Formats: sequence, structure tokens, C-alpha cells
Amino acid sequence: MSDKNYPTASLARRLAAMVYDGLILLALYIMAGFALVAIIKALNNGEFPGTLPAAVNFSVFFIIAFFYYSDSWRRRNGQTIGMKAWGLKLVNENDGPLQLSQCMLRVGIGFFSFVIFGLGFFWMLIDKQQRNWHDMASLTRVVFIPKAARQS
Repeated sequence: MSDKNYPTASLARRLAAMVYDGLILLALYIMAGFALVAIIKALNNGEFPGTLPAAVNFSVFFIIAFFYYSDSWRRRNGQTIGMKAWGLKLVNENDGPLQLSQCMLRVGIGFFSFVIFGLGFFWMLIDKQQRNWHDMASLTRVVFIPKAARQS
């Protein structure tokens, strides 16, 4: 059975996978923060000028998220660690491999959806095809692969 023929993943499963991935992103963000502080201190003779602007923090987090998600989707069979744990997989609606442009759209619109209180995520509750905004924009779909099919 083609991965595209599996049922669309439920919002609950997607959110659960996001929690798992959020913990990984938090750990990566903390590690990047330590590295960034060390670099800034090295450039300022051992002094740290204070807190970083919110725009810098947000940008660093977005970049980390983009690389984590795009690398996972493109190199790890369409699955992040959280998606693998919950039996989810990202598939291309065009039957080909996931493209970098699709990953860029998914992450960008996913961040936008998150910032406006998850409206883009919850959109799937009213969409007849159960798509959220980043599914529609990137021509991708998150499917649920039953346990029996994962083990074969």
C-alpha cells in the first residue's frame, strides 16, 4: 500500500507528536543558546552585554526548527522523532520525494499558524479533507500508519 493511501492523521496525534518534537527543539535551542553566548563573550573580551533581543531569540529558534524538520522529513523517510513515535508520516501529494520548498512552506506557515493561537492547525477540523494550512500550502499530507503496517 502506498503511504499516500493511509488515512489522514488526527489532530490529537499531530499535537502529541508536536509535544515530543517540541522537547527536542527545546534541547537544541538551549545548546544553541550556550554556543551563542560563548561566541558573543569571545567577541566582547569575556563580557556578555546582557539579554539578546527577542527578534534574535525568535530567529534562532525558527532556524533550528527549520533545519530539524526539513532534515527529518527529507532524510528520515518523512518522519520526525515525534512523528515516528505516533505513527505519522509526511507524504507529498505529488507522489514524489519531499522537496526543500515544501519543507520551507510547511515550517513557515506552521510557525505563522502557531503564532496566531494555532488557527492554522485547527483549520483541519472544518476542512473536508482534514488539511491544515501548511498541508494545503505545501501540497503535503500527514498520514497515520497503523502499527501492523509499521512493523512490516
